Amino acid sequence: MSFKKLCVATLILILGTGCMTLMAKQEKRLVAKAEEKIMKHSEPRYRNTFMAYTPEEIKCMAMNIYHEARNESLAGKVAVLLVTMNRVIDKRFPNTICGVVHEGKHRYNRKKDAYYPIRDRCQFSWYCDGKDDIPRNKRAYVYSIALTKYFLKRSMMIIDFTEGATHYHADYIDTPRWAKKGRGKTKTVQIDTHIFYRWDQ
Repeated sequence: MSFKKLCVATLILILGTGCMTLMAKQEKRLVAKAEEKIMKHSEPRYRNTFMAYTPEEIKCMAMNIYHEARNESLAGKVAVLLVTMNRVIDKRFPNTICGVVHEGKHRYNRKKDAYYPIRDRCQFSWYCDGKDDIPRNKRAYVYSIALTKYFLKRSMMIIDFTEGATHYHADYIDTPRWAKKGRGKTKTVQIDTHIFYRWDQ
């Protein structure tokens, strides 16, 4: 090989190595940036929070899954669970599962010495739709209890595939006022019949 060819080959090798190194660094930066973006909204915010769950809270969550998503897929059920938990850790909502599920306007009944939800004035429609809340489908209700217990024991291992969603609505209704542009809600994903939104800080 002539000296000239050797020089050219060496130069190509140096430039090629330099380009590959530069590309590797760029790729590393892009991957790091993507990972940061993914973690920002998909890593559960309650991951490092110590939480103890009472039988009552397990029941509240199971009832919410049952009434809101019993006909949805497993992913659809877990998505409702994730929204509930995202609200629990969000300061703009009550800080317990039952508090989140039962949030809404209530009216005091003197005769029964108890508070009852005002119809259509709550966060989860089943709780204040005026209908009987007793689970009729026992198999679906037992499944909801089992799913709740399974999730709460393993919440640190489950990625939030709703991307931090705090709200959702069914796709067969008109878009609610709170979900429209300018209301601070970002659409994240649709799972089965539910469209999910994140309430950005």
